[in-house]
This record gives sequence, structure tokens and C-alpha cells, in this order.
Amino acid sequence: MKFHDGSAFDAADVVATLKRQAGGPGGLARLWGQLEDVQAVDPTTVEIKLTEPVGPFLRNLSFLQIAPSEAIEAAGGEYGAAVQLPGSGPFRVASFTPGQTLALEANADYWDGAPALEGVRIVNIPELSGRITALLNDEIDVTWNIPDDQLGVLQDSNDVEVQLAPSVFYLYSWFNAGRKPFDDARVRRALWHAVDVEQVVKDLLPVTGTLAKAPIASTVFGWAEQQPYAYDPEKAKQLLAEAGYADGFSAELKYSVNFGSSIDQIAQTFSAYWSEIGVDIRPMQLEHAVFTDDFRALNWDMMMATNPTFTEDADYTLGRLYASPGGVNEENNYVNPELHEILMRARTSVDQAERAELYKRAGEIIWNDAVGIFPAELKAVYANRRDVKGLDLSAIYAPHFRNVSIAD
Repeated sequence: MKFHDGSAFDAADVVATLKRQAGGPGGLARLWGQLEDVQAVDPTTVEIKLTEPVGPFLRNLSFLQIAPSEAIEAAGGEYGAAVQLPGSGPFRVASFTPGQTLALEANADYWDGAPALEGVRIVNIPELSGRITALLNDEIDVTWNIPDDQLGVLQDSNDVEVQLAPSVFYLYSWFNAGRKPFDDARVRRALWHAVDVEQVVKDLLPVTGTLAKAPIASTVFGWAEQQPYAYDPEKAKQLLAEAGYADGFSAELKYSVNFGSSIDQIAQTFSAYWSEIGVDIRPMQLEHAVFTDDFRALNWDMMMATNPTFTEDADYTLGRLYASPGGVNEENNYVNPELHEILMRARTSVDQAERAELYKRAGEIIWNDAVGIFPAELKAVYANRRDVKGLDLSAIYAPHFRNVSIAD
């Protein structure tokens, strides 16, 4: 087995990759907080030492994208699109223009045999309408993440096939628990009770969404069903009055259209429901870069987005987003010592039955304390020309093209 630059694959590459990922600035570094040491025992054996057991260890390993140790050393501390490290997969990078096009060519020396396709060209088409038109005009072969209101025109085409599959994505709207009035769980619950979430999902996500019953998707290990919040405006008003906000309040709801065109409709609809109980929530659609900066800086009252659990293990979402080490939660300001303890026990247990029970308890706390509103879990939606065969309907929108072919 060799990398695309011709260098041989061995244990030193695994060591260098793991150290780079664990010490890097990306979100995947959090998966390796318990890494103590990693050493190459021999060319085909790696020994990883952790400071404590890690329940989702094998799932975390699946996100170790291994590159040559020599290339990693040459990259130094540089990260981002400008750093192109050789891989070892069925396709190699032919050219890459950040934000525009990634051209891949078949790796004839792939260990499991060359792919059927000569190459794959991934094109960034920012506008949804442009993607739809390109697919219908046979300018592209595959696209994905299509909203409900655009499915009809594709399903009506004799040349296009629309496919849906379970995904690890869900829609959520967080409250900033470090800001008033959202530091009060009664206010958070009130806003959930004020929205007919089930009807919103039926109206705006009739094909791609189902009513969520947990703060993670049902495809994820650790999912446990919770009792949906009843649509009850009078109870919402009562909770607001108990919290000292009988006359309502004003706040902002920030989001980015990058999370799907439906998100603007959902935000506007939620806002209309809240106005019925005297709460003025102003929807604010931001450029994605601005939204990301504000989100990371906790510069928001409320936010709405979609989120995946890439490892398909609850630790990636619940353990990463709702733990509060040192009494601090840099994600949403929600701090709950009991929840933190449960999540840490779930992370360090290697008894999967025990972990499932712990995540059930964690989900109950997050749900009942209304850390956010969790309206829907989402399906993965792919649209392709009918001559495309063997498409991988990836639950995380990262399809493999190894077995894809174009019929004559």
C-alpha cells in the first residue's frame, strides 16, 4: 500500500497523523483529549496510550485520515486549504482551487483495485438554483442536500433520480444560557411550548424531516426517545410570568442560509409563533463567515443551525457540546455539573450498554432543561442522473465514489 506521492505506508505515518490531529486547531482534536502517547512498535504496529479509557475509541479512529509522515513534517504547523497532504485512497488530487473546484483522478495503484471512474470533479455551485439547473441540464451528475421545496422539479424529471437515506443530521436552535432571560429554564421551556413544532416540520420539511424526539438523530448510538413538548401557548405564557417576563422580551435569532434554504422559513415561522405570546424574536440571516465568528464568540441570544454526529456516537455531539470542564461551556454557556459527570462517565466507560443508559439520562436532562429546541432530524437527500450507478448514500454527506460508474 502506497500514498499518492509514491511513499510507502507504515506505522510512522499513523503516529505523525494522530499527533497532528490531536494537536491541531480543528474540531476533531477534541476526540483525542485523552491521548497520552503514540508510538510505532514496528512498521505495521502502532501503540496508543490514553490517560483513561475512551468508550468511542474505535469510532474516533475512523476519522484518522492518514498522510505520509514526511509530508506532515514539511507542513509544520500550517493547516487549511493551502496544505495538501497526499492520501492513499482510490482517487488522488489532480488540482484544487479553494472555493471553486476539486479535480480528482483515479489511483490505478489503489490496493483494492482501480475505481471504475477515470476521475471525479467536485464543483462548488453556491446557489441552489444553479445546482438544480446544472443537474437537469446534464452539466453535473450528482448533487446532494436538496430542500423539500426543490424536490418536485427533480422528481418530475425522467433523467434524474432522487434518493433519500437516514442521516446523522438534525435541526436545532440553542439558547445562550449565559444571557438573560435564557439563563432561566422556564423561559426556554416557554419558547418551546409556544411553537407547534410538529406542524412546522410537516409544513416545511414534509419529505426531508421527521419530528425529533431527542437532541441527536435516531441513527446515532446513544439515542433515546424523549417526550415531545406539547404545543401549549397558555402554558408558555404561564412559564414566562413565573420567570418574571409576563410582558415578554426581545431577542435575536441568528442563523446562516448555508444550513439549508428551509432554515430561513423555519426561523421566520418560529418567530411568528413567539410573537403570539408577546415575545419579539428578530430572525437574523447572516453570511456564513459572520455567523461562524459570532457563534464561536457566543455573540448571540439564540441561534439555529443543522448539526451532524459524524462518528455516529453520542459522545461526538452530547459529550462534545454539553460537557462543562472546569465549570465552563464554551459552546452555549449551559453548565450543569450533573450532566457533565454523566457525559464524562459515558466517555470513559467501555461497557456499551452502560454508555447507552448514561446517554439516555444525558438526553433527558438536555431535553427537559430545554438547552435548545430540537425540531427535526433530517434525511440525507441525493439527486443524480439516472446513468449514475453505485452511488454511496452517505449518512454524513461524504459519499465514496470508489464503486460509482456511469452506465453506457
